Amino acid sequence: MVDTALITKVKTLSATDRLELISAVWETLSPEETAVTEEEKAMLDARIQDLEANPAAQSPWPEVQARLHRLLP
Repeated sequence: MVDTALITKVKTLSATDRLELISAVWETLSPEETAVTEEEKAMLDARIQDLEANPAAQSPWPEVQARLHRLLP
């Protein structure tokens, strides 16, 4: 579990600094720690195939985000 004091400090950073921190933390991970399973690869391949076969059926992120916000109480 991450120390809540650390999270509090991170929240005081600018968006740019938080993104830089995310990048720095990501770089500490080895390929083994971020490995994609065969099941995940198959799912990603299926989604790419669907995207290529049905580009008009896809929604841009802002639209998806708006739909999700409408679902929240």
